[in-house]
Amino acid sequence: MPDTHTPSASTDTPASYKAALEIPIPIPRLTHSFRLVCDLEAVRSVGEGLHGDGGQFNWINFTGGHFEGSWGHGEIVAGGQDAQHIMPSSHPSSPLAAQLSTRYLLRTSDGIFIQVQTRGWRTGPPHILQALSSAAREGYEGEVPGPEEYKFRLCVEMETDSRNERYAWLNTSMWVGSGVRSGRQVIYDAYLIE
Repeated sequence: MPDTHTPSASTDTPASYKAALEIPIPIPRLTHSFRLVCDLEAVRSVGEGLHGDGGQFNWINFTGGHFEGSWGHGEIVAGGQDAQHIMPSSHPSSPLAAQLSTRYLLRTSDGIFIQVQTRGWRTGPPHILQALSSAAREGYEGEVPGPEEYKFRLCVEMETDSRNERYAWLNTSMWVGSGVRSGRQVIYDAYLIE
């Protein structure tokens, strides 16, 4: 039986909600599922985009890559993309943080296509985020910050042929990821939420 969490009602809890707060709900477990290494083109700056907040909208094409996991391995098909919004340096909650949104295809070693969609954030000190951004551009020769200097977290969903007996379970599963940006590569570990 999985571990459960049961919050306790307080003296301020309305009587009609006390029973609901006493229901034990299973606590999700994280299990490592796969590691993905994605090769990237140089960043293309689009401008402020629809936000008009002084931030920067970037477009980054995926040129390929590789993944290995507990359920299979294969390649990242060239042609996916990352659309990211870099918060302006004046943003009060997280200056220069990057809001990330990606769509791309995996092709397993047995020829099955899997669509991947991620959303996430890269946050950290502004000078570290600036260095990461610079390292993704053509001709950068400086040092790339290490993964301990910033936080890169993702929510991951996948979709494939629902009639495929081996991979159909991916359609109804969810993952969280922890990653690094290493120049013109993104590397992340994805953990299945069970």
